[in-house]
Amino acid sequence: MMSQRNILKFGILLVAFLLPLMLHAQRGEKISTVVIDAGHGGKDTGALGAISKEKDIALTVALLTGSYIKKNCPDVKVVYTRERDVFVTLNERAAIANRNNADVFISIHCNSAGSKGASATGAETFVLGEHKNAANLEVAKKENSAILYEEDADEQYGNFDLNSPEAYIALSLFQQEYLSQSLQLAANVQEQFTKRVGRKDRGVQQAGFLVLWKTAMPSILIELGFISNAKEERFLASEDGQTYMASAIYRAFRDFKATYEGENKIEAKPETKPQTTTPSEKPAEKNQVSFKVQFATRDTQVPVSDKTFAKVPEVGVYFYNGAYRYTSGDFKTKNEAINRQAEIRKLGYSDAFVVAFINGERATLKEAEEALNN
Repeated sequence: MMSQRNILKFGILLVAFLLPLMLHAQRGEKISTVVIDAGHGGKDTGALGAISKEKDIALTVALLTGSYIKKNCPDVKVVYTRERDVFVTLNERAAIANRNNADVFISIHCNSAGSKGASATGAETFVLGEHKNAANLEVAKKENSAILYEEDADEQYGNFDLNSPEAYIALSLFQQEYLSQSLQLAANVQEQFTKRVGRKDRGVQQAGFLVLWKTAMPSILIELGFISNAKEERFLASEDGQTYMASAIYRAFRDFKATYEGENKIEAKPETKPQTTTPSEKPAEKNQVSFKVQFATRDTQVPVSDKTFAKVPEVGVYFYNGAYRYTSGDFKTKNEAINRQAEIRKLGYSDAFVVAFINGERATLKEAEEALNN
């Protein structure tokens, strides 16, 4: 018989396999909705500093971030998982994002190294993935411990074992469809924290966070800094510090939005006069939809036979938005392309993603699926 842990691992692996079949990998041309999650809340205080609580700092920074986005990105809908000091389960936070069809999910927290880590300092941003070191695992354990306040945690999280490294490794299989976009957003946040706010850069990290587990969009978890460090706590608890950090998160989101929309923009096609056909001519078949896996971009064209692509099967290239974009395969269904995407990522192209075409022209995945349905 399978042990409880193995049942959990099997369940997570199964859902990880099925999830890409149920959810869209890309949301469309625009970033129109962002969900901002203030970590902890209510009976769950989060980390405790000498003069502050994680839940309070996270809420203030979350609300400030949302206000900046509303003011400067009026085309974006901002949704909060909480706007006051209340307890919200980790499951519900993800559900809020999914119910609102969010394009981005940002969870805000504070770190703590305990009484023995008074010198620890710096900001870091996480995406869901396999932890590379013990420190990342410990951060995930602390944030995931919020489930101890939930009455039906065993049922909601499949008897998730907070202290099992294997459980965290299994969690890392989720969010694969959004990994490259999540990493880009996380990198933007760290750049703003370090270059614009002057915080110590602890980098972009990966670990198993339950709050990111079921989100169906690019998702990140931000650790603003260590409230176990007296100097850093004073900064994070101050009005200036919270303003600076919120402004940095807003700017990171703004830049991510601009990049995403630029890459997914579908340029208007020139108007053409309708063509008539003679009875002997066969009209071209409409809505020919195909899916490919894009794995590389070049400013100048190189042959598809280039030795750097030697291990990649069925290499193709198309020119789009000022760059040559290299693809693998040509599939009739998105699921076939998703399978190829997994193969290409194993070859080292970790940012490979699925792109769609209608009648040979680049389209969004949403447009391609609508064309198939019609």
